[in-house]
Amino acid sequence: MAGGSKQTTTQSSAPWSGAQPALTQAVGGAQNLYNSGVGSQVYTGSTVVPWASQTTQAMGNIQNNANANSGGNGLSGQLQSVINNRGLNDMQKDALGGFYGVADAGGYNADMKTAANNMRSLANSQYSVTPELQKVIDAQASKVGDQVNLNASAAGRYGSGANQTLLAKNVGDLTNSTIYNDYNNFLGRRDAANSNLANIGNIALNNRMGATSNVAALGQQGFNNLGAAYTGLNAPNQDLMNLGAMNEDLATRYKNDELRIFNEAQNNPWDQLGRLNAIATGVGSMGSTKTESKPGANPFLTAAGYGLSGLGLLGGTKLF
Repeated sequence: MAGGSKQTTTQSSAPWSGAQPALTQAVGGAQNLYNSGVGSQVYTGSTVVPWASQTTQAMGNIQNNANANSGGNGLSGQLQSVINNRGLNDMQKDALGGFYGVADAGGYNADMKTAANNMRSLANSQYSVTPELQKVIDAQASKVGDQVNLNASAAGRYGSGANQTLLAKNVGDLTNSTIYNDYNNFLGRRDAANSNLANIGNIALNNRMGATSNVAALGQQGFNNLGAAYTGLNAPNQDLMNLGAMNEDLATRYKNDELRIFNEAQNNPWDQLGRLNAIATGVGSMGSTKTESKPGANPFLTAAGYGLSGLGLLGGTKLF
């Protein structure tokens, strides 16, 4: 038949006695800190650095400049005019008109046109004795005739056949010589006119090509100026947007600071409570009490054990 008793053993442990005063003081200090709110206070001042006076002054100047040069005022009006004139300012527009005029006129200006017409008329003309030249010839022939007649009269041959023959020869030679020289001069002038006409034509052609090139260059420059003018027109708006971005950045920093204050105000009390709980939990682990239940020994088994032990002690002794 089995039997036994139940034994209960209780073990109790406490922190080391040398550490207990310090632990007691630490727990009390932690409680005092928690109750007083040390560590849970929230700094409610702003941590945002405001604009410096130089910054606000510059911002004001930029804003004033932007307002003075926007909406058609100041530079924006000039830039809008450039845009309206296909990217050209007034002087470029006038120059473009001049280039168009030269190109449309074949490269000739007014003076070149007049000179070309005169040279063309001379280059296409045929030689003839002009009335002016005829007057010169008549005057010279009269002088030659007078001289021949005078010589014939002195020789007593005035009116003779020899006198008339000599008179006709001298007058004819003079006339032919004068006309020949004038004709050569005419040919020289006509050749020069043709050469000058060709030169003027080349100059006009170069002028026209240059004018056309300048028109194209101004057109391209105008196209490029359109983008620059549009950018310049929007520059004041960009300045205003930059100022707005600066103000928005400052407002964002203020709002983030408000959120920081709010979050700290919400979280710090819980942090303090966590600190107190950590201290309490830590102190609790420094001492413990342990209770265990163990079954008691079977008396019969104990007795049998004692019997066997006795037999062992007796060894080889014979009882009977």
